[in-house]
Amino acid sequence: MKENDFLKEFAGQLAPLAKQPEVNFHIALSGGLDSVVLLHLFTRLRETAPNLILFAHHINHGLSKNAQHWRDFCSQLCAQLGVDFTCSTLQLTKPTRTSLEALARDKRYGCLSEKLSSQSYLVTAHHQDDQLETVLLALKRGSGNTGLQGIRYKQKLSSGYLLRPLLNYSRAQLEGYAAQFQLNWIEDESNSDQAFDRNFIRHTISPLLKARWPGIAKSVARSAAICQEQQQILDEIAQQDFATLVFYFLNQQALDFEKLKKLSSGRRNNVLRFWFKENGLDYPSAAQLQAVWSDLVLAKIDALPVIQFKGYSVRRYRTHIYLLKDTDIAANCSESVIWQGEPILNLADGRIALAFSELEFKDNLSGALLVQENSTIEICFRRQLAAQLSCKPIGRTGSRSIKKLLHEYHVPPWLRDFVPFILINGELRMAVGLWQCQTSLSEEYAYNLSVSFA
Repeated sequence: MKENDFLKEFAGQLAPLAKQPEVNFHIALSGGLDSVVLLHLFTRLRETAPNLILFAHHINHGLSKNAQHWRDFCSQLCAQLGVDFTCSTLQLTKPTRTSLEALARDKRYGCLSEKLSSQSYLVTAHHQDDQLETVLLALKRGSGNTGLQGIRYKQKLSSGYLLRPLLNYSRAQLEGYAAQFQLNWIEDESNSDQAFDRNFIRHTISPLLKARWPGIAKSVARSAAICQEQQQILDEIAQQDFATLVFYFLNQQALDFEKLKKLSSGRRNNVLRFWFKENGLDYPSAAQLQAVWSDLVLAKIDALPVIQFKGYSVRRYRTHIYLLKDTDIAANCSESVIWQGEPILNLADGRIALAFSELEFKDNLSGALLVQENSTIEICFRRQLAAQLSCKPIGRTGSRSIKKLLHEYHVPPWLRDFVPFILINGELRMAVGLWQCQTSLSEEYAYNLSVSFA
């Protein structure tokens, strides 16, 4: 591809983005060939799109004795090209059973994306040969469609987007571009270490495949694109299934497994994968999905099974399964709070937000907290209540202990310590989101309460 054609094609795919006001591109700059070419292309694009805002971000993984040299190279390159430059240093402590490659990648992306705005694009220099390596690695792992879709051109981040505009270009094309402009770059010595799976594929497997089938990188990229289209369809089906299965209890998300049982195994696994991803978790493996089904859903009806994964667990209570992060269960609920009129109270280390809003019209007080003027309103949790405390919920006959009521209202055991209880002048009046206690007091003010869990 001629140099002018290269730039024209590159500019064409970015034209819709480059025309947006206040759009900015954060280039992930390692100093290698790929990222140097990417940065150079963006600076040339900026000549015809002066509103383009460019930043370059270099990550020092702290794994090489040459890291300072790489940082200096990237800093000097950005100074020559007139691009703002920043460098971040990572501290990598490798836990057991975790790939150093995967750990470095996760930490790198977390650092690169943490300061993006909604109008920001994090841009990486992945190219067609990277796509070939990624799909081959997915095949090695026995991945399904989610792995075989490979590297996506664009995806949404928590803030901003991730963009890979070089995916349609081969490394050979990037080398040709660099030669035309006499660009210099650095080589990471770890890229030649074939103890890493990706490097083994790059230096041993890919050359053999390309020698036999010169167009294989393009063919694999085409297959990945087809898998991406199919994954989009699967996600749309999963979203529809999820809407029929999801259940919210005290603002906690759960799935109705009686409905889940009615789906085919493929469709069931599809919606479970979607559920995990919706909660910010990695897709579960085939073995993990089988464990959720056989050990959790199909357990005895009176069982309380738990499957522990890394950093989270899947639990069943009655006819629903819950997905819980370990940090959720470890929150501190050891102190009571006196309400001072705040619209929102953050409780349990910020995990619980209790919102108060005064009701102006008293014609519908169902579920409202009714109080007298100058009352002391205390919010506490089960641990602060007297062990034998009981109350009589509105609409029910007879008093029950709090322990029995939590069971009768089908509160999962791990949520019972997180239910906010309201006491007015020392009298228990409400379990927020569950019941109100009967009282003989006359009331003057009404508040609507809602509870949410972070």
